Amino acid sequence: MPGNRGVPHGRERTVISVILYGRNDSYGYNLHKRAALSFNCIAELLDAPNDEILFVDYNTPDDFPTFPEAIRDTLTPRARQRLRILRVRPAHHRRFAHLSHLVALEPVARNVAARRANPANRWLLSTNTDMIFAPRTGRTLSALAAPLPDGYCHLARLEIPESLWETLDRLDPAGTIATVADWGWRFHLNEITEHALPYLRFDAPGDFQLMLRADLHRLHGFDERMLLGYHVDSNIARRLHLLHGSCGDLQDDLFGYHCDHTRQVTPAHRHDAVENDVNRFVFALDSPFAPHQAETWGLAGEAIEEIRLDGGRPTYRATLERVIGTPMTTPTRSLLADEWIERLDYDPRHALPFLLDALVEYPRSTVLGWFGTRADTLALFAQAWQALGFTAPILVPNDAPWLAPPPESATPAAPATIVADAHLFVLDGGIPPGMPPDTLAPHTPQMRHVVRALGRIAAVERRLQPARAAGTTLPAHQQAPRRVIGLNGFLNTWELQFAAAIGAAKSPGTTRVRQGFVLPVPTAPLPHTALIPYPAGQRIDDRIRLLPHRGQVFLASQHGLPPGDWVFELALSPPAGRPRPGPLKLELLRGDAVLGFRRLVATGLVPQRLRLPFTLPDDGRDGEEIVLRMHTIGLAGGDITSLRLLRRGT
Repeated sequence: MPGNRGVPHGRERTVISVILYGRNDSYGYNLHKRAALSFNCIAELLDAPNDEILFVDYNTPDDFPTFPEAIRDTLTPRARQRLRILRVRPAHHRRFAHLSHLVALEPVARNVAARRANPANRWLLSTNTDMIFAPRTGRTLSALAAPLPDGYCHLARLEIPESLWETLDRLDPAGTIATVADWGWRFHLNEITEHALPYLRFDAPGDFQLMLRADLHRLHGFDERMLLGYHVDSNIARRLHLLHGSCGDLQDDLFGYHCDHTRQVTPAHRHDAVENDVNRFVFALDSPFAPHQAETWGLAGEAIEEIRLDGGRPTYRATLERVIGTPMTTPTRSLLADEWIERLDYDPRHALPFLLDALVEYPRSTVLGWFGTRADTLALFAQAWQALGFTAPILVPNDAPWLAPPPESATPAAPATIVADAHLFVLDGGIPPGMPPDTLAPHTPQMRHVVRALGRIAAVERRLQPARAAGTTLPAHQQAPRRVIGLNGFLNTWELQFAAAIGAAKSPGTTRVRQGFVLPVPTAPLPHTALIPYPAGQRIDDRIRLLPHRGQVFLASQHGLPPGDWVFELALSPPAGRPRPGPLKLELLRGDAVLGFRRLVATGLVPQRLRLPFTLPDDGRDGEEIVLRMHTIGLAGGDITSLRLLRRGT
């Protein structure tokens, strides 16, 4: 197929599936703009009724939107209408992760699209999200492909400097195509680099590979052993050449311009970038077929989510409008004062947008575990969860009567079952409605229940951490760390308890949302924020100062410690001025039971290390909160400068 010159044009028009892939990250310079240019310009050249652009969003984190969703406001209506987004989740990628340093795998992604392309489409065009095609004869891609005989063809790649394509208007594809075509001649960009190998024809063939859908299925797709980068395009070119014995081109009808992005060195462009073995996969190849993946290519049999930008599943904004209902008329207010800090609460309608924001992108089959204090928050959230199209029930504890009866979309379960089966967790630390105004949230049975759940989750996740690191086979939902979301951790004890177990992002307090993953068992000094000062202690920068008052100096808690021999070690520096020796008491509680106790004397003369050893038996209660408290009668002075939790003997 040397070109389409002389090919009869009376043949029935066929349609094209254009295959692209990527992920929602910042790969290469100004990714969002060059991708929008490419999406819009490709869509401009598709005019058959069923033409489609298949974008495989590969391995974007579960809590992020897909790449096209993130830039949808920069896509034309025509591009949004043609675009089908196939979302390959991190769970799908996990089976390949140990085989590659790359986070987006080209052959797997392209195969996912090829396997799910419109079966009525005769042609597949494998290209990339930085290409702009400029017709030389005024015909669209659809019109060019319609009369072509069976076979496949390439196109030369012409480069556009970054400083040129940056000036283009991404929302004017027709103008962009015309401008780029003019630049090619005006600025002497049209250099065609041919290749001596007949099956490649041009350098960088992967930016335009037009092939029959039937051929790619017959060959069992792109070779999914090529997971290290480079030469995937050369491999399929060689295999198609072995199948057909020739390679055509559309060079007389179409120019393909690449938005160069090598100003920023990406992993693929590093001088020492790892590559697939070109001899094995290209030069020495003697068969076009890939029998090793005949039954598996393109994630065969896997459920792949499809997302459309021109309608489809309920949106986040529409869900908020439906569930929240009546707008607020005056701002809500919170008072950040010592006497109110443990009484800070939230309006569920205020917290819901921020909570849903953390969850809306998860798979609709996600199983969510909910431990909370407020039935009204759960009820409102359950409405939104159902409205967003989530299909799995919310698991709620069957030993929390304040949450009964659960909403329609929630199912009661034993706490241990929830911790084992949930894909992620929400822990609501709000003040239960109807509590007396002088009630402190940490002392309510509802809050104790939530803190206990935090410990259970931390204990199970810490048991799983070594297995994950070793690559041990685990249930699918436990193979990666599970997200934990805390509500109402805002300058209160619950915030500090949550932070003691969860590596939570420091989000604005007014969102009422903290989220992160269970921390490993501490092996370094605990952060100074882990020590909560009480009336006989005062926080000064990164230390707790002992005050001349009788009472509790500080409290520190840990959650989910595994069984074994442990020791808390405190560093106490002498006070400024005249040393004041005095008695101190360290007390360690596990639930309501005293686990350890020690009386000691702070000399006040030199820095001291105060140690309290303890043992956690293997009795199935390792999820219980461990609380360390220090008491003084007001005679000792000095500053507590650090607190460490150590395995005994270290």
